[in-house]
Amino acid sequence: MAELPQLTLAFLQSQPSSAARAIEVLPPANAAALLENVPVRISAPVLAAMTSLAAARCIALLPPEIGAALCEALSWPDTSALLRQLDTAHRDAILSQLPAATARRFSRSLGYLESEVGTWVNMDAPAMNEDRTVGEAMKLLARLPDFTFSHLILTDDTQQYKGLVALSALLRTNTTVALAAIAKRDCRAVRDRASVGTVASSHDWDTTTLLPVVNHRGELLGGLTRTALNRALHARRGAAPVASHSMLATLLDAYFVAGDGLLRMMLRAGDAREPQARRNR
Repeated sequence: MAELPQLTLAFLQSQPSSAARAIEVLPPANAAALLENVPVRISAPVLAAMTSLAAARCIALLPPEIGAALCEALSWPDTSALLRQLDTAHRDAILSQLPAATARRFSRSLGYLESEVGTWVNMDAPAMNEDRTVGEAMKLLARLPDFTFSHLILTDDTQQYKGLVALSALLRTNTTVALAAIAKRDCRAVRDRASVGTVASSHDWDTTTLLPVVNHRGELLGGLTRTALNRALHARRGAAPVASHSMLATLLDAYFVAGDGLLRMMLRAGDAREPQARRNR
């Protein structure tokens, strides 16, 4: 890997959206040569800010192992959209470099139409069995790289969707309480084959930043975030932005993005209080 000027790396890291616009106007070979010499942790946010077509043109010129590393670092919807732009040979070369289970999930995502929810589902959305405790949920969430989700998805032993638990409820509940006891049951799951246009009108967006997505057997596949929904709508010709969401929904999104660090600190504090409580008994 060639050494890039520190100023270039600093720009890519601190201004990924601006860097994406600059890279998009470069010839694909030059853009790929630049990204090949940038650590994935820096280049992935830049790639995510690019259009899927421009990102795909770069990925196609990168070694498959680097392309695979970038695909793993991107969100599921971003990677799915990018892979759709590649020809079969390049796509298969990248998938062959991924862990088998991850490659299968991406392949399944590519089986959906672009207008279907399944294309845009985040298969890594946080989920846990409803029999687990609040303390166990806090440990799970504290290990995640971000906390842009407002809820934890609950399932049973057969992966059937069972409800949602708000992060705020986790923070104010004793760590020994089962998740089922504080579950929100009125949020219905979305079918993977549902159209994104239909799902956009769901009133559940007023109280959550993601909707659970299930297959035809009711098994949980992941979650559809409001960010992914907006991208899906913009990807459809003539679709309008999601402007119908309430002010509450907009504030909810802003809270979970801006409050990422605070939530991380509070969840870790909650995780730490569990052993302390055991010592005090």
